[in-house]
Amino acid sequence: MLDYKSPLNRTRSTEWMLSCLLLVWGYKMVSPEEFFDGPTYIVMKALADESTWGLVAILCAGVRLVGLYINGWWRRTPIVRCFGAFMGGTFWLLIGSLMYMGGHATGTKLPPGLWYYGVFFAFEGWCILSTGYDMAQEGSFGKRPPARYAVTRAT
Repeated sequence: MLDYKSPLNRTRSTEWMLSCLLLVWGYKMVSPEEFFDGPTYIVMKALADESTWGLVAILCAGVRLVGLYINGWWRRTPIVRCFGAFMGGTFWLLIGSLMYMGGHATGTKLPPGLWYYGVFFAFEGWCILSTGYDMAQEGSFGKRPPARYAVTRAT
């Protein structure tokens, strides 16, 4: 087991949670229930239908969950984790922004859950910083890590 003694390395559970949230969001979008009939979804509906949004969310979450699983059990894959956090952050920002624009375009009240997407986006940013730290420790940027950050095997 690898030991990194870093507070930044403690975001793994956050990464799993955000991935599962995206997976559930995508699953609900591909379900037969209609969500895009609300006025705040008008811009999202103009870009793509619910099934497309749902399938893209499921694909992003699936890639990220596979990367997290491989990273935790077989080998270090911080690049995959960073890419997953970037995809997730982009998706949450896109959903929140488009819902915000839809609400203002139709002059309707914004749903209280809209603000969750900004929180998810902020935590994805923290996950990107964490995976960047892990990539530096792994030497993913082309340089070997300094001796003080060397990977040690726990016995």
